[in-house]
Amino acid sequence: MRSAFGLCLALCAAAALAQTRTPAETVDAFHAALRNKDTAGALSLLDRGLVVYEFGVVDPTVEAYGLRHLPFDMDVAVATQWKLESRRSGGEGGERWVLSTYRVTGKQSDGTPIDQTTLETVILRRSGEQFRIVHFHWSTNDPAYQARAQGARAPR
Repeated sequence: MRSAFGLCLALCAAAALAQTRTPAETVDAFHAALRNKDTAGALSLLDRGLVVYEFGVVDPTVEAYGLRHLPFDMDVAVATQWKLESRRSGGEGGERWVLSTYRVTGKQSDGTPIDQTTLETVILRRSGEQFRIVHFHWSTNDPAYQARAQGARAPR
């Protein structure tokens, strides 16, 4: 009985991963994984060639992002609300892009309020039937938040 249950879980997980998502749906799924603190789900949406530019800091590999800064991004996602204000997407074939503007509100772990506009550029590449994220670039209009984020994300 236990092995049948395990097989069912594996098949359900494979079916969920096999869903074909548009590039925008992939970006939204990544944000949902962050909010849910779903490390495996977030990593499954990232390409092996990922490079992240976030508030003036660079993660040059998917491993660097996953080990050093993904947990920080999850903590921020849990403590904030991201309201999509605008979105454009384009590209063709296996290369696509999604440009989004969010109103981000909430509180940092020290109680400092967050109320800012965050800009997001995402480049995606088709991998089989899926689009995976190869590049994120986040920035904000709040210089104080940017400075705090750089300090929190500095390599140790």
